[in-house]
Amino acid sequence: MTPEEATQLYNIEQHKYYEYCGYVVSYQNKIGEYQSERQNKCVQVENKQTEIQKNKELFEAISGTTGVHDDLFTKINSKVEDAASNFKTMVSSSTVSSFDLCNAFGEKATSANSQLTAVFDAISKGTSTVSGVIEALNQELQALNARIQELDSEISRAQAMIDQYEASKRSCLTNMAYYKKIMDAAVT
Repeated sequence: MTPEEATQLYNIEQHKYYEYCGYVVSYQNKIGEYQSERQNKCVQVENKQTEIQKNKELFEAISGTTGVHDDLFTKINSKVEDAASNFKTMVSSSTVSSFDLCNAFGEKATSANSQLTAVFDAISKGTSTVSGVIEALNQELQALNARIQELDSEISRAQAMIDQYEASKRSCLTNMAYYKKIMDAAVT
């Protein structure tokens, strides 16, 4: 190999070396971007998990009140029936028709019943709404976790490319040293 050929090959290797250096920097920058996005997504995951937990607690609290509805009206009817029975035994007359407390104050007769039913219906709708919110938050959480996995894969791929370019740089340096030796031998 002539010194001129060695010089040309040296310059080619040097050019490739700097090109590989640029690729390494480019992939390092990509890794930095991926890691930054990953960190942001992890914070969002924590926030979603906290939000889901709060909504689950709210759901449990609301759900606990819906079972009270039937029990409440059963107790109201029971108390009104007891009162009606006691009233009938206290007031009995053949000339006066008896007053039926059950019809006047029982579950179906009270205006409070419709208001309480409306309240319990609103609570039930609230339960459905909170359940929907929890489902939506879980879907968002799954999407965030999927993106984190994608970012991890991208970081791994970028690191593999850096490793490959670093190996190529070392090869270029070895070749450059060899060509430099030939060039220096021609000078002496």
